Amino acid sequence: MKRPTDKAEEHDWIEQYLFGKMTKEEAVFFENELKNDKNLTKEMENVQQIHKRIQEVFLEQNALNTLKKLQALDRRRTTVFKVFKYAGFLAAACAAFIVYLSSSPTQFPNSENDFTVVRKANPTSMTPQQHYVFDQFFEGQAHIAEGQYTLAIKNLETVVQFNDLRPYFREAAQWHLAFAYLKNGDTVRAEQLYLQFSNCLDCEYPVSKIDRWKVWWQIQYTKLF
Repeated sequence: MKRPTDKAEEHDWIEQYLFGKMTKEEAVFFENELKNDKNLTKEMENVQQIHKRIQEVFLEQNALNTLKKLQALDRRRTTVFKVFKYAGFLAAACAAFIVYLSSSPTQFPNSENDFTVVRKANPTSMTPQQHYVFDQFFEGQAHIAEGQYTLAIKNLETVVQFNDLRPYFREAAQWHLAFAYLKNGDTVRAEQLYLQFSNCLDCEYPVSKIDRWKVWWQIQYTKLF
């Protein structure tokens, strides 16, 4: 059993412990690491604080619904007191939402266990080239999980260059490639791939809206710094 080395993976690892998603053996390993590493303890406290702030300002849909209601208020009937009151709430909600987008790990559909990735594909009749492309995709996923983004890019670029791909599988490869570009510091190519899906109405790979926002925000944040 190994401890994650990538910051985002470590964040996800901590969340699994906090929300009781670990096996007994994994929890024991985590607690031993916690005892021996003050930085891990501090990081766990930070994660707990982030989730507390998220709950307080009704993040995700509740927060967005509240913001929409505030925007719809008739400004001509709003008193000075209400203006400051709602402006303060809006600022707090936006700040907490930004913290969430910046620190919460992006979750893509679990293609490794999703048989729709290989739907209609008969392993006994696949060509050696098709086998190679599928292997490259899952190797790319593994390299992302290990924080080896340069290797992941090499795998996933091989996949998307293959012409005979089903839309679902191509989109899955492109989303993972965009994420690998982002983590490797190549925001230009990450954004180019992201923009292909920003307003997509017929996409087949079901990346959630909140995870799309995470990718978009992290691209913009990286461009600024």
